[in-house]
Amino acid sequence: KMRIASIFNVINVIVLFSLYTTIINAAPLETRQEQPNQDPDFNTNIFTSFTPLAATPSPETRDYTLRLSRAELAPDGFSRVVWTSNGQYPGPLIRCNKGDRLVIHVQNGLNDFATIHWHGIFQKGTTFYDGVAGQTQCLIPNGSTFVYNFTVGEQYGTYWWHSHYIAQYVDGLRGPLIIHDPNDPFLKDYDEEFVMTLSDWHHTEAEKLVELRNSPNYGGFNPIPDAGLISGRGRYDCSKAPPGSKCTPNNPLAVYIVEKGKRYRFRVINTSAEAPFTFSIDNHPLRAIEVEGENIKPITLNTINIAVGQRYSLIVTADKEVNNFWIRATIIKQCIHNNPLTINANSSLNYKVTGILRYKGAPDAEPTSQDWGEKVLSCRDVDHNLLKLYQPRSPPKTATDPFTFAITFDTNPVDGIEYAYINGEPFHPDLSEPTANKIMAGGDENATSLDKDQNAFIYDTENGAVEISLLNNNSATHPFHLHGHNFYIMGNGDGLKPDPTQFNLVDPAVRDTVTVLGNSWTVIRFNIDNPGVWAFHCHIEWHVEMGMVGQLIERPSLLKSDQIPTQVKSICPVETDDNQGKSNEGEGKGKGNEGKGKGNEGKGKGNEGKGKG
Repeated sequence: KMRIASIFNVINVIVLFSLYTTIINAAPLETRQEQPNQDPDFNTNIFTSFTPLAATPSPETRDYTLRLSRAELAPDGFSRVVWTSNGQYPGPLIRCNKGDRLVIHVQNGLNDFATIHWHGIFQKGTTFYDGVAGQTQCLIPNGSTFVYNFTVGEQYGTYWWHSHYIAQYVDGLRGPLIIHDPNDPFLKDYDEEFVMTLSDWHHTEAEKLVELRNSPNYGGFNPIPDAGLISGRGRYDCSKAPPGSKCTPNNPLAVYIVEKGKRYRFRVINTSAEAPFTFSIDNHPLRAIEVEGENIKPITLNTINIAVGQRYSLIVTADKEVNNFWIRATIIKQCIHNNPLTINANSSLNYKVTGILRYKGAPDAEPTSQDWGEKVLSCRDVDHNLLKLYQPRSPPKTATDPFTFAITFDTNPVDGIEYAYINGEPFHPDLSEPTANKIMAGGDENATSLDKDQNAFIYDTENGAVEISLLNNNSATHPFHLHGHNFYIMGNGDGLKPDPTQFNLVDPAVRDTVTVLGNSWTVIRFNIDNPGVWAFHCHIEWHVEMGMVGQLIERPSLLKSDQIPTQVKSICPVETDDNQGKSNEGEGKGKGNEGKGKGNEGKGKGNEGKGKG
């Protein structure tokens, strides 16, 4: 009887949402307004150098349009359908100055739902524009336009944007975002800038990989990539391509052209699904000056580990002979687990991903340069003790709101599916009524409407501080990313018992993504100063889809209904007395983010009720 009732509930929700999407695509809603002229600083070629934006007397409003669609591309020579923005991958560079307002029109032509998250942007006062499906907004329907409208405040530095729905960004829906600071203390240290993205790459669409990874009785690890890319370019061995596929041998590599005597700021971003990289440029030391929106006292390294979600600004001086030099982004093999049951276990992945640093006047040829000879045998971040803030500030001395994230994996005996647990619960997103809407529109200041599987951590202390102890009780490495804040890394160590005597209470590193090694602990702190709903999750996308997500609900007493813009409310399903916009059987929730409804009663899509989280 429950299954029959559930089927009828799903049918009701599907009919409701079909009518709703028909209406939203026809009506002159706020989300379908005329598009403005494109910002002239819209950089669509990631290999083109640029200089900082000119300072303005007052903050500017900068309009951009991202047109989401699917296109057949071959980033590594192997042709597949790629999820693009403005017809390209990686997506175009968005940039502005400190203090500016960004108005970004997202036109969804994917024939699927979508959201866009602005990775690293604090969204002060605009938690509903953080772009997280089921947490801060409903899904953008196909064929409609949604406008993200927010200020960047006092932030500056290197960021990126990507879909935060299912694993769409793994298929290509991602791009860089740069905030220039006219008063950057390092402006005189470089002449021009480049953006560079690093990523793993799969030939199978991510939704299928998620389905396989989260299937009953699966005995493998995360899907093994087919290639690695530098700024959207790589080289796949076409002799390994399946029969009938389209593959072009010797695909062009990423080439960055520099002029001898000039200094370049490379803003390097790891946009992978899972792979961490060791990055280097032959014969050219890397002078790090910024980490995830925080200026640091410069340090010089030959190689640097960069985990998923992390970013660095690296000054490279073109002071060598006019020639070609290898850019190396080596996937750290020790961090990619495999066994015969793993999806794509026999991948021909070349872990040594390369691009070219080419001096003007050098021949159009591949380099013969040698690497630094440094061996990387660990998934560790750059030593936190080396990352000292350029302008020192002290962390909170104590925490008013301490929490523990106990990270485990286990197989549910009922459905045979492996989940990722935080304190014994995998996260289940409610796609039809996001957490922010529940609290703000529903007036639920105590978040009492949230089920246990929402993994909600609630704190409302004025001028307080949060401490989170991450206890990783498994051998996998987890790059944890916090929305809405940067945080102080108080300490880390082996085992599952944090040692306060090891905490750095004077000058800890500050960033928004930290690698938690296997069978270890990491403790972070941050000030309570940004009311909102903030995701805190492992940025390995396969782990997100398994449920390794927490929600930090900050100062709920200050979140009010009238703060939610009309267009944010308008994309959510219309509530009715019969089904209240979702099934009363729990069908509105995705299970572990992979798209299964609670109770294992099937799969659905988007805001239909059982969402593909």
